[in-house]
Amino acid sequence: MIENITEEYTILSDKFSEFRNNIQFPSRINTDDESVPEVFKNYEYPVTAWPILINKEMTDELKELSFKMPKLLQKIPSLYFNNDIKKIAEFYFDGNEILAEFGMMCHDKNVQIGCRLDLTYTEEGFKILEVNMGSSLGGWQIHSLESVIRRNHPELWDEDKSNNYKTRNTLEIYMEYLIEQIIKQVGKENDTLNLFIDMRDVEDTERNKNLCFFDNYYRQALRKKGLTGSAYAADIKTLELINGDLYFEDKIIHGVIILALDVEITPAIFRAFIMDKIYFPDHVGLRMQGDKRNLAILRELAQAGKFALKDNELLLRNIPWTSPVEDKRTIFKGKEYNLSELLKANKDRFVIKAARGYQGKDVFIGKFQSDIEWEEILETALENGFFIAQEFSDSIGFMAPNEQNEWTPHKLIWGAFGFGDFYGGVWVRMSEVKTDVGVINSATGAVEAIVFEILN
Repeated sequence: MIENITEEYTILSDKFSEFRNNIQFPSRINTDDESVPEVFKNYEYPVTAWPILINKEMTDELKELSFKMPKLLQKIPSLYFNNDIKKIAEFYFDGNEILAEFGMMCHDKNVQIGCRLDLTYTEEGFKILEVNMGSSLGGWQIHSLESVIRRNHPELWDEDKSNNYKTRNTLEIYMEYLIEQIIKQVGKENDTLNLFIDMRDVEDTERNKNLCFFDNYYRQALRKKGLTGSAYAADIKTLELINGDLYFEDKIIHGVIILALDVEITPAIFRAFIMDKIYFPDHVGLRMQGDKRNLAILRELAQAGKFALKDNELLLRNIPWTSPVEDKRTIFKGKEYNLSELLKANKDRFVIKAARGYQGKDVFIGKFQSDIEWEEILETALENGFFIAQEFSDSIGFMAPNEQNEWTPHKLIWGAFGFGDFYGGVWVRMSEVKTDVGVINSATGAVEAIVFEILN
């Protein structure tokens, strides 16, 4: 029960005593609440009714990592592959050198791309598990539940209603960033900037709800800059290149983002982007930046001292040991091993995951696999060639309410957003330790949580 909690770590940080008596409401939010935007009514994932509180030190660390990681990833083709198209094609594009050429053409335009770091907080601090790049980043939706959290927890306000705790509106921050990038890419010769959002996999009714919601945020962000424009949504194949401009019906489009995965990029989109007619972060080169094997490359480059001293230290401190699963020798904790023998003999210390996976798919945590299952997973990974092995970075057990409102240890995964020089905040997925199955992901049953930063 809540009265007996004395553990060092709770989701309420060192403010636990201020909130401990506020237990009269259910442990999960009713997302059908009148204050929740229509598009998020009946939200598909459970959301805890309690906030996660973090101090300035944690905020500053998440902010630095979100700024630095995309910039360091951008340097991999030159520092690791020496811009060799053949090597880049073999590593990222299944040997297709034409795709690699196109990918590098896009990469060399050096456009900023939004990212979300997935991290765990261990006894040694934050560890980066994945870097997700592009526009199809989930987690920003959680801010829409801020009003429900604040209503349930008056402690989040001071007596004079000043803001003791803040949560960052990720979508609002993203829209401001998005407009800056569009202006940077195409200029603003006129006062209208139109955005196209590919929603081919979304049903018409849901598409209209989503578009209305996005368009409202986009227009608000434009108005702050004295600009006009709208967001449009349809199948990306409906876009046409006419007289050098990209059109959706009779509207010139200045920015294109793709919210779905594995969408084929049309010639019209590619040409418009190469000619600087659109801001397009989800280009062919994104395949390079989104590959999970990059974490192993960054550690290798840092060990060789290829970055600035502070960046080398950051990478070696915050990225756990990571390696592509291959038949090779490797160094782990200062000793040399055959990689497959190391993984076989120490399964509880490692995770194997697909280099291009998402939503927790094809992630295998050794301690939750039998010896036979682990050997089969390792054999598949060796044959496939697109898997990584990573040192298992176990989350500290944070005390949090379970579905029955009992405070028990939970493991947390943190999703921190970085949009260029904009820090977009962080959200959390958590799973009760006693029901832990290894993978902590919304799509596999985790509970989501909104994060507030402690201001004083």
